[in-house]
Amino acid sequence: MSNVDPDDPRVRLAEDRTVLAAERTYAAWLRTGLAFLSVGLAAQRFLSEVLPGWALRIMALALVACAFGCFCAAAWRDHAVRRSLASAPMRMIPRALTLGIALLLSRVASLAAVTLWQV
Repeated sequence: MSNVDPDDPRVRLAEDRTVLAAERTYAAWLRTGLAFLSVGLAAQRFLSEVLPGWALRIMALALVACAFGCFCAAAWRDHAVRRSLASAPMRMIPRALTLGIALLLSRVASLAAVTLWQV
């Protein structure tokens, strides 16, 4: 056990820093997923004359699958952080917003995968 009083201002500052770090991590997962999605779609569009069709399709679908994984990881990680910081006094981004953005981007990645598969 630590000798730090829960009412100590350092505890509140540590919780605030943890919440802000969690929000930066959530944004990083989304940013990485968007990069995967963009590169996958750009590869399909611009490398069609360089790579054979099957190789290009596999590569583009793998990149879009990585994007989907990043969006799901963002939602999962946000849920885990919220569960562990339930008593933090600092306000967090609303759960509906973080989950909604992650779900929307997951749907976009799924639609991109279906579209790439049919091309």
